Amino acid sequence: MNKEITVVIIDDEVLSIQALCNDLSRYAEIKVVATTTSPEKAKSLVIHHQPDLLFLDVEMPGTTGFELLRSMQGEIHADMCVVFYTAYDKYLLDALRSSAFDYLLKPYLLKDLDAILERFKQASSQHKINVEQSMRRLLSDDCKFAIQTVTGLLLLKQEDVVMFRFSDNHRCWQILLSNQAEHKLRMSISAKDLLNLGRSFLQISQSCIVNLNYLYTIENKTLECKLYPPFDNVQLTASRRYYGKIKEVLEIL
Repeated sequence: MNKEITVVIIDDEVLSIQALCNDLSRYAEIKVVATTTSPEKAKSLVIHHQPDLLFLDVEMPGTTGFELLRSMQGEIHADMCVVFYTAYDKYLLDALRSSAFDYLLKPYLLKDLDAILERFKQASSQHKINVEQSMRRLLSDDCKFAIQTVTGLLLLKQEDVVMFRFSDNHRCWQILLSNQAEHKLRMSISAKDLLNLGRSFLQISQSCIVNLNYLYTIENKTLECKLYPPFDNVQLTASRRYYGKIKEVLEIL
């Protein structure tokens, strides 16, 4: 089964949105999660959904797609691919300068859209392979590992990491460090990738992976988890699904 590809479309023309939605519906793996004709609503929609692909019109009332994209920098994940599409090829250079993944001229041919989507899937697949190779290479050294956040690369030891939590709002994992700093990780990083970082990391629920060195207790009935200070105020609950696996990993007297 192909991995789902989420898409947001921003265009001030309703008919253009409908046409693109119809063309994208030919792909079973693509899910259009939001569309809007309003530049005012566009920013909050993109930040909320954090799509894999963003189709962004260049010319809109009161602003441009380039200005809108710049206003979101730092609030969108680094792996989001932006496709600028417009009826004017004069914006091609600006699109390239804005680090666009691709450029689609209206009215586009289906083969042009197909080519963009195929290139996106190939790029995503290659990035996943590179992540796995980097993980294996870094894990050969027990001292440190590297992990990509949305803003840069973190070089850490296992004891630096308290836990990983999945953010539904940002659709990515977040890391909590021993210095109490938090960082958003790239969306391409999965729970499996995080668990492979070391045997100290244990998944206690669908949305939480903890470092066993910081886990103090798990209450029998409620499955409420407590961490060592200064993280004892963090509210965590293990799920029944993972509790059995936790007991298998731990040596219980």
